[in-house]
Amino acid sequence: LTFTYNQESTSSEETLASKHAFEAFAREKGVPKIEHYHSDNGRFIDNAFVQDCNKQGQTQTCCGVNAHHQNGKVEKRIRDLGDDTRKSLIHAIYRWNGVINNALWPYAFRHAANVRNTLPDKKDGTSPLERFCQTEIRPNLKWHHTFGCPVYALDNRIQQGQNIPRWDARAPLGIYLG
Repeated sequence: LTFTYNQESTSSEETLASKHAFEAFAREKGVPKIEHYHSDNGRFIDNAFVQDCNKQGQTQTCCGVNAHHQNGKVEKRIRDLGDDTRKSLIHAIYRWNGVINNALWPYAFRHAANVRNTLPDKKDGTSPLERFCQTEIRPNLKWHHTFGCPVYALDNRIQQGQNIPRWDARAPLGIYLG
């Protein structure tokens, strides 16, 4: 499973917020506790991160310096998500030039992770999200859209049963960000 959380910096506070967001996501999906973290030696050996792991009874191991092969699955996943993000963003820019730009890359990255998490990727037809939750959750493919495609959202006044002037737009144009 891939969990994404956008950070503006690599500060201890934001890194802990990311860790806590992942743990809340796991609890929401029925995984009661994250027991172990395996990470690189960067921000994750910071005192705040280590103390938070200790406080929650979690263990932690780290890769050696410049030993990316020790965390090969994660390195490959990051590369694949980067490639998927780049492809979908370039496609969206090409299709809707002047509206879509590279500033939307965090949304494209999150969208790529969501697609990867929910689509079946094993011969038995299970998805990473199903295996993480240990439950059968079949994706509804009608909710998967191309990143950056135009979308229309019905005006709230209509949804509330109110009348709107005849020539007003009934559905403003937007961008699908995931």
